[in-house]
Amino acid sequence: MLEIKDMATEAGDFSLDGINLSVDAGKCHAVLGPSGSGKSTLLNAVLGVLPITAGCVWLDGEDISRWPIERRNLGYVPQHLGLFPHLSVRDNLLYSVRARKIPRIDWQTLFEKMVEVTGIGHLLERRIATLSGGERQRVALVRALMGNSRLVLLDEPFTALNESLRQELWWLVKELQRERELTVLLITHDLTEAYFLADNITVLIDGQQEQSSDTVSVYHSPATIAVADFLGIKNLFSATIVSLTANHIEVDCPVLGHRIRLSGNAPVGARIRIGILPDNVALRDALHPPRLGEILLTGRVRLIPMKSHVDIRFENSDCTLVVHISASERLVKRFMLVDNQVGVTIGLPKTALFWIPDE
Repeated sequence: MLEIKDMATEAGDFSLDGINLSVDAGKCHAVLGPSGSGKSTLLNAVLGVLPITAGCVWLDGEDISRWPIERRNLGYVPQHLGLFPHLSVRDNLLYSVRARKIPRIDWQTLFEKMVEVTGIGHLLERRIATLSGGERQRVALVRALMGNSRLVLLDEPFTALNESLRQELWWLVKELQRERELTVLLITHDLTEAYFLADNITVLIDGQQEQSSDTVSVYHSPATIAVADFLGIKNLFSATIVSLTANHIEVDCPVLGHRIRLSGNAPVGARIRIGILPDNVALRDALHPPRLGEILLTGRVRLIPMKSHVDIRFENSDCTLVVHISASERLVKRFMLVDNQVGVTIGLPKTALFWIPDE
């Protein structure tokens, strides 16, 4: 469907180079990264707002790299929605098909279906200024879909909404994508949003493509320290590769006090970081004994209650090691943990460990 090959583009003194990603038909691909990483610059190059300086953009087997915006037939929802305040909702929705002089018979059924699915029928005669944030988002989505576009580009359209409304619209996008087999390129800085909506993720950091993979792999196996930092993964421990066998490395990790065998290849003597996600760290006691292949550590815990879970900060006896753990309130109660408790045992399953080069 969409394929970007070795693409480079510039926006002022900011540049992207060597961008490679593909989006299969009917799938959602999220471009994830912090503010200023180049996400919107990439999208504008696909849209045709910015010229590409190298590489190419293919859509449905055609090289559209030099096509004007209007010929690309892309649906687009910008971050600030771009609705026309002087027009009614109906006129906003039909602006594109009218401007392109598409016969009513070609869009009437789609228009009625989109209005019904998104529940905006009662808003059609209203002006944009009278709508709530969520209503404006729905109108912008329908307008982007009215051209029966091959690809829909979403540029952080949910950023300004509260959490419950964002999640409601996520479900709506999922529903529309399934019903109409939409192909979506989503720009976002929100990992939860990307994880919910996308099949694959590309991570941009400071204009560089750090990783592009399926959604689960990006979160569970970040490719670089920059990606891990952006994802908020704090459990990264320095280690050195001491031996190498076929498809496996053995590493010495002094802070964990173990030699660990992991999958992968890297030269002996190379410095790496061993990581583990906070929700993969296990609590252990007499009623919940360790499992085979776990690294056991004993120390003190600090508890920080959050909205939906408890953040646990584990420290060993001499405070040389900190492990961040995410646990439900129910689990904390089951282990009868209290803040500043000592003698707590945790287990790090070796199967849950990943490693990345130490940059």
